[in-house]
Amino acid sequence: MTVVLEPDIYAPRRDIVSRLRRRSARVLACDTIRPRLERGLVSFTFDDCPVSVRDTALPMLAAKGWRGTLYAALGLEGLDNHLGPHMGAADYKAAHDAGHEIGDHTYSHLDPMRAGVGLTLADVNRNRIALEEAGIPAPTTFAYPYGEVTPALKRALRERFALLRGIHSPQDATLDLSLAASQRLYSAHMDDVMKALRIAAEQNYWLILFTHDVREDCSEFGCTPGEFGQVVDAVAELGLDVVPVADALERVQ
Repeated sequence: MTVVLEPDIYAPRRDIVSRLRRRSARVLACDTIRPRLERGLVSFTFDDCPVSVRDTALPMLAAKGWRGTLYAALGLEGLDNHLGPHMGAADYKAAHDAGHEIGDHTYSHLDPMRAGVGLTLADVNRNRIALEEAGIPAPTTFAYPYGEVTPALKRALRERFALLRGIHSPQDATLDLSLAASQRLYSAHMDDVMKALRIAAEQNYWLILFTHDVREDCSEFGCTPGEFGQVVDAVAELGLDVVPVADALERVQ
């Protein structure tokens, strides 16, 4: 397989119009619920899925008997970039067979705000076809690449998925099924992660975590194996349940 190198780290637009669109997406086209749980709940999710997720993170979850959610963009297969080499269709099939959820992250990992609704939906369909060809069922949850979203896209994708995950930090137990908040599990955010876990345990709510690479020389969008292990241990010590996003959604609804 040809390995493709991505020279630069993509940066979504930061102009005033784009910022206003992002803010409007958090308050418009919402489908909000407030889950009530007897015990706090955590979902470990992984975006883009470099091979360090397969080799490091998933075995650490499996050691606890836990399963996670992998947001797959199959067009990234063969790519080696700032996150490291990426997983391919066979890796996702093995993860699915092991009980992990495979969610949708578009095929090309495009920027939905730049692409628009039509191109994004077409890319989602392409990814679904690729997953089905790999023997993986059609995903029921989705994560916005780069966290980029518009109200129009929320409405369009909500017709196809039970939950759409964003990248903005949670403020309370309220959950927008069209743009669900999630906590960064990055090296630079470890204090925030631990605080969020304690609150989830104390207040019995569902916390979604997300990261990218899990390796010693991790990117700014990932964490080290030691840091990931600290989070795994904290979740266990706090007595939080751990299930994939789709399974957690069944519980809270």
